[in-house]
Amino acid sequence: MSNPNANAYIVQGIGSSTEGTGFRWVFDHAVVRFFVPRMDHPKFTMEFALPERIFRKTGPVTLRFSINHKLLDRAVYAQPGQLAYEHEVPPELLNWDAINLVSIQPDRVWTSPDGDKLGFVVSRLGFLE
Repeated sequence: MSNPNANAYIVQGIGSSTEGTGFRWVFDHAVVRFFVPRMDHPKFTMEFALPERIFRKTGPVTLRFSINHKLLDRAVYAQPGQLAYEHEVPPELLNWDAINLVSIQPDRVWTSPDGDKLGFVVSRLGFLE
């Protein structure tokens, strides 16, 4: 997320600037885009954190992952802290050698006094082979 070109991949729902050690806030519905070349056994991966101060307000959080508007997975996180997600992507969900949209939706967010709906922080996400 601290890459100078990161904003080119963000469609919506992720903070426009990095904070701390290179993370960005994810709001209530994040969408990012990636060019995905043809690969064997593609995996979507994400390094993120559920901050303790937000988790105290929301409790356990389920993240819903979709690729190109099709459900990939739902993952439940019952503890705050540094976390990682990785899931093999069925090839039929991807558009090879093209732009793909990844949507991440937390089922619970905390609304700040200024109205921001804060879900979690992300430091890295993308596709691996």
